[in-house]
Amino acid sequence: MRAMHAMRRREQGQALVLAMVCMVVFVVGVLVLFNTGQVVNKKVQLNNTADAAAYSAAVQQARAYNLIAYLNRAQVANEVATAQIVSIHSWMNFAISGTDHFAKAVQGLGIALDLTGVGAEVGVELNEIGLQLSEVKDTMQKVRDTMKGVFSAVVTGLSLANVAYAKVGQAITTVEIGDIPTLVRTVVEQNTIKAAGSTDKAARLSAVSYGVLAMQAKAANRGYARLYEVPNSHSPSSNPHPTADADRYANVVMEARDGFSASRDGNELFLHKRGGTDLVSYNRWVAMDTLNASASIVGLDLPMAWGGAAAVSRTSGAAFANLSDPDHGWTSPYDNDAGHYDPYGGARTNDSAGNQARLHPATPSNDAALLSGYQGLQSYEDIAANKAIVPYSENETPDDGPVFSVLVEQPMSDVRTTSNVEGIGGPPDLTVPDKAQNNNMTALASAQVYFDRPRMLAAFRRADDHRELGNLFSPYWQARLVETPRSVKLEIFGADAAGL
Repeated sequence: MRAMHAMRRREQGQALVLAMVCMVVFVVGVLVLFNTGQVVNKKVQLNNTADAAAYSAAVQQARAYNLIAYLNRAQVANEVATAQIVSIHSWMNFAISGTDHFAKAVQGLGIALDLTGVGAEVGVELNEIGLQLSEVKDTMQKVRDTMKGVFSAVVTGLSLANVAYAKVGQAITTVEIGDIPTLVRTVVEQNTIKAAGSTDKAARLSAVSYGVLAMQAKAANRGYARLYEVPNSHSPSSNPHPTADADRYANVVMEARDGFSASRDGNELFLHKRGGTDLVSYNRWVAMDTLNASASIVGLDLPMAWGGAAAVSRTSGAAFANLSDPDHGWTSPYDNDAGHYDPYGGARTNDSAGNQARLHPATPSNDAALLSGYQGLQSYEDIAANKAIVPYSENETPDDGPVFSVLVEQPMSDVRTTSNVEGIGGPPDLTVPDKAQNNNMTALASAQVYFDRPRMLAAFRRADDHRELGNLFSPYWQARLVETPRSVKLEIFGADAAGL
C-alpha cells in the first residue's frame, strides 16, 4: 500500500506539465490569430485608402476636364450670340437701304408721272407714299443708331467673358498639376488618421509614388490635354496667318451658328436675296445682306438693297471693305454638314449688290455698320492629337484617358500586433515577430479618367448617333478604378516588378 501511494504521489505533476504546454500553444495560437487579424485589418484599410485616393485623383481630373468643357462651350455660345448680333445689325442696315431705295424709286416714279401729266393723281399718291417710306427709313435709322450702342456693349461683355473663360480654363490645367498630389495626400491621411482614443497612426504616400503621381498629373494637363494657340491681333483689319489649331476652333464656332446667322437667302423670280455671317481671320465677325434683280438673258443686274455689319476690337481706322476681305467662304469638315459655303451666304457674290454692300454697308456712313469691343477667338484647352481615340471599353487601352496610381505604405511598427503592443512580453517572450518587405505594409491602386457620351439616352446622345471621341467641348468625362498598368509598377517597384 505504501509503495502504491508513493507512486501516485510521483505521478501527480505530469498532468500539470501537459496542461502548461497546451496553454502555451493555445496562447501562441491566440497571439498569431490576433496578429493575423490586425495585419489583415490594416491591409484592408490600406487597400481601401489606396482605392479612395486614386479614385479621388481621377474624379478631380475628370471634374477639371468637364469644367474646361463647360467654359469652352460657354465661349462657343458667346461667339454664336455675337454672330447673331452682327447678323441682326447687318439685316437692319439692309432693311434701311431697301426702304430708302424703294422710297426714292417710288418718289421718282411719282415725280415722273406728275411732270408728264399722265396719271398726275397717281403721281401725287406715289410721291406721298415715298415720303412716308422716307420717314420710316429715318425712324429705322434712329432705332439702328440706338441699338448700335447697345449691341457694342453686349459684344464687349460677351468678348470679355470669353477672355476670362479662356484664362480660367488655362489656369485649371496649371493648378491641377500641383493640386492632385495634394488631394491624394489629404485623402490618404484622412482615411487612416487615428480616431479618438485609438493608437492607430496615419499612413503615408510613398515617396516614389508621389513622384509618379506628380508626373501623371503633369501628363494629364500638359500632355493628354494641351493649349491650342489662336493667332490674334488687336488691329481690326489684320489677317493673322491661319493655323490648324485655330481652324479647329473656328470650325466648331462656324458649325454652331444658328440658321439665321449662317444663311439668309431666298429667290423670287428674278429677285435674289443673299445673306450670311462669317468669322474672318479669327478676329472679327462680318455679315452682309444683299438683294439683287438679275436676269442674265436680258442683261438685268440691278442692286436693290444691301447692308453689312462687323464686330471688331475698335472702330477707329477700320474700313468695312478691308474687314470683309479676305473671306473665301467656309469648308465644313463635318460629315453631317460637309461642303463649301460661299462667303456671307453668297451675299458678296450677288452681282452688283454684293459690291455695293462691300463699299457702302450702312447709311449715312460706313461707321454705322461697325460694332466695337470684340476680342476675337481665344486660345483654348483641348485634348491632344491621338488621345481619347479609343472609345470606352472594359479592356485596358492606353488612349482611354490619364491614369493615376497611388502607393500607400505604413511601417509594420505602426500595426497593432503583439510586437508593438505594450504589456506583452517578459519571460517567456510571448510576442510573435512581424515580417514584411522593407518592413512596410503597402497597397497599390490606380484609377483612370475616360470619356463616354451616353448613346442610350436621347437627352445626351448625338443627333447623328455617332460615338463621340474624347474632347474638351463635351462634359462627359468620368472616373473608374483600373488595374495598375505594368509600366507604372515598373516605375514604382523597379525591375523586380517585371513578374507582377
